[in-house]
Order: sequence, then structure tokens, then C-alpha cells
Amino acid sequence: MALATLSTFSFLNASKVTMQLRALALALPLLAVQSTSFAEPLEKNGLPCLLEVCLGDSLPELTKLPWAPATTPFKINNKVQATVERKLSDDDLRALKAMFPNAGDAAPYLYEKQFDATALPALSQVGAACDANELFGTFGTASGALTRVGVSLMPSPADAAKQVWTVTSIIREFPTVSTIEEKASLTAMLKRRYAKYGAGTAELPPAKPGEGRFFLGGMSNFGFGLSMVRSLDETKRMKQHPMCGAAKVG
Repeated sequence: MALATLSTFSFLNASKVTMQLRALALALPLLAVQSTSFAEPLEKNGLPCLLEVCLGDSLPELTKLPWAPATTPFKINNKVQATVERKLSDDDLRALKAMFPNAGDAAPYLYEKQFDATALPALSQVGAACDANELFGTFGTASGALTRVGVSLMPSPADAAKQVWTVTSIIREFPTVSTIEEKASLTAMLKRRYAKYGAGTAELPPAKPGEGRFFLGGMSNFGFGLSMVRSLDETKRMKQHPMCGAAKVG
């Protein structure tokens, strides 16, 4: 009986250690971020970051990341269609012009609200949007984490007649995190890392436009997100761009 009890205890203890080791392995990407925090800060210009990307980043910073090719929801001959190959009708282009007066080669991406590495040079030529907008792209990491990034063409805080592409949302998922223990371990780590952005238990004052906030939750797996607070009058300010005034009159 004593032998059986000892064996059971050893098995349970070993299982606990195994779960702890697995949780540690899954947390290594975040631990790596902590250990390199001086070289790769998780905050830039007062906004939160991942190791690879920050809220507030612009298009040049995004060119360094391994973006997954953007695809449309449609298939041609049972094959997935790349967004860059999407053909827009005249009606589609007219509707798009009301939002992006100079869509140019970026039109398929703007229409599908997506981007990838191929899209970035074309997006850099799009200088005006007449309403609030956001395009999404995804990239993976060696650890298996999936990240979705949202970029928006936004009016400059100092001059509404100028607009710039800005990272406005980031969602990171951990597809292999499944147990309660693993989720609890990562959640505790995230709360420490992003406490000043709303991840902790302390209440924060209401966020102001342009500030960053943390939220727990992924797209379809366990994860977390970072989001930039948008101004309530953003659309009004965007219409102050000269191209939007001309599009509105025409």
C-alpha cells in the first residue's frame, strides 16, 4: 500500500514538473523579451510593444517582418487567390476612391483591408484616407506564435491635412497554450509586463486618444492584444485633407 502511494505521489509530482517545464518552454518568447529589454524595449514613444513591433510604428518598421502573403476569401479553380491578383470592378474602384482618393496599385489591398510585404511599397504612395480605416497583416515567429497587426492611415496630431500610416493594433496568439496552468503562467507574466497599459489589477484613468491599452484575448486561440485609442473626431479631421475635400465636392 505504501509503495502504491509513493508511486502515485511520484507520478503526480513528475506530471506537475512536466507541466511547469512545458509552460516555461511556451513562455520563452516572452522571457526572451524580458531578458533583452534594455536592447529591445517594450515601449517606444510612450506606447507598448512586442519584441518585433510597436503601436505607433510606421511602414518602414514593418518592412523588417516576415509577413504572410495576403489572400482573399475567394478561390479560383479551387486555388486560393492572392490579394495582389484581385481584380476590382469599376464600381469597386469608384467606391474605394471615396475612401482612398489615390489608391493606385494598393487598391486590391485597401479593398480587402489587408496588407503583406508586397503591399507596403504601394501603401507608402497612398497619402489620404477620408474616413477611419484599418488594414491587417499577419506574421509568425519561430516559437509558433501568430501575430496580427493593424495599420491605419491617420491624420497627424499637429496637422490634420497630413496623414501617416500607423500601427494601431497588435494581437499575438499562442496556439500551443492550452492548459489552465499554461494560461495562468503567461497571463501573470503579461500583467507584469503591461501593467501600466491596463493589464494589471489597478484601475487606470480613461485613456486619451493616441494612448495604448492592453487587452487579454486572441482571435481564435489564447493570446493578448495592444490597441491604440482613436479620437472620436478622427473622421472629421480626416476630411480636412485636401484630397478628401476634393473627393467630397466631386
